[in-house]
Amino acid sequence: MTNLEGNIVDVPNPSGRGPGYRYFKAAKKLPRVKKLFEKQPELRKRRTTNDIYKIIDASYYGYRDEVLAIVKGPTEVNMRTEAEKEWRRVEEIRREARRRAN
Repeated sequence: MTNLEGNIVDVPNPSGRGPGYRYFKAAKKLPRVKKLFEKQPELRKRRTTNDIYKIIDASYYGYRDEVLAIVKGPTEVNMRTEAEKEWRRVEEIRREARRRAN
């Protein structure tokens, strides 16, 4: 650590803790630092029941399932056939293992 003239000064505890600790909360009184420690109040407006119901639309109640069926239909069929193929393959392996065990 150096002083204002640039000379090296021996500090007994450079970490800032312990017997050489010289902080007396004076820095908290500085204007810019004071702003950092002040907590800003949250300005969140509470939602009313009416506000919540404004957000809810027909899709929330499931009235647009036909749109989802158009989009998801082919994908679900493909996924189902792939899962079925995998299941049949695993079953065949199990049958082979049982035959060999007997």
